[in-house]
Amino acid sequence: MTAFGVALEITPPREHNPEVLLRRARLLGPLANAVHVVQRPDRQASLDASLELERAGLHAVWHVTNRGRARAAIEAELERAAAAGLRAALVVRGEGDVDDRADTPSLREIVARSAAALPGARIGVTLNPYLARERVLANLWPKLEAGAAFIQTQPVFELAALRGVAEEIRARAPRVAIVPMVIPLLSAASAEKLALRLRLPIAERSLARLARGGESEGWRLFAETLRELRASGLADGVALMTQALDPPPAFGPAVRSALADALAL
Repeated sequence: MTAFGVALEITPPREHNPEVLLRRARLLGPLANAVHVVQRPDRQASLDASLELERAGLHAVWHVTNRGRARAAIEAELERAAAAGLRAALVVRGEGDVDDRADTPSLREIVARSAAALPGARIGVTLNPYLARERVLANLWPKLEAGAAFIQTQPVFELAALRGVAEEIRARAPRVAIVPMVIPLLSAASAEKLALRLRLPIAERSLARLARGGESEGWRLFAETLRELRASGLADGVALMTQALDPPPAFGPAVRSALADALAL
């Protein structure tokens, strides 16, 4: 079976705090091939945190956002990333409700500029498999043509949510990596809360299993999802996101064990 990558997605601290940043980034230890750094208005900038992780020897994925931003500001960040030799970036819309400016570049333009400014770096884009497939793919193809090499999806809790759109991507762009996000659901209450916050569907059968079996059943569900994704051939890796910014101490060993067992890493 071909190599199957595991990335970790983290939220940086509110202010520059290397201890907190590195603790979060090292949650998966050597199992993580890369660490994605979320961009949020009230947090350390993704670029700053990514460069800090790279200096610490970790493979960081900078999240480049365009919501409400000027072209010149994004160009300045690309220059910094290039000067530092950054190796990966994920182009995303970004959070918040701020209006775009007259000179806010499109995501497709940022993909093209990132690919040109960061030669050799892997540039990614995002995809929501729960939206209408025709609309999702029509939005995706221009970004792939602009140079995107991988696609990270919204959280996937079972293969059925990904299969249709992933099959079309495989047929048209077989060299583009598909990386679904995964999140361990360890209780019915936390799963329902997550579904409301992210506006994502979670199968009733999964909620029923969580209600019956609690955390142990949640880990079984997580492992089943991982095995299903890998066996399908429709995922080239996964990006793990945790519900807590700093999970409890027992979470790290448990998630590492689940990943290693399910993916035979």
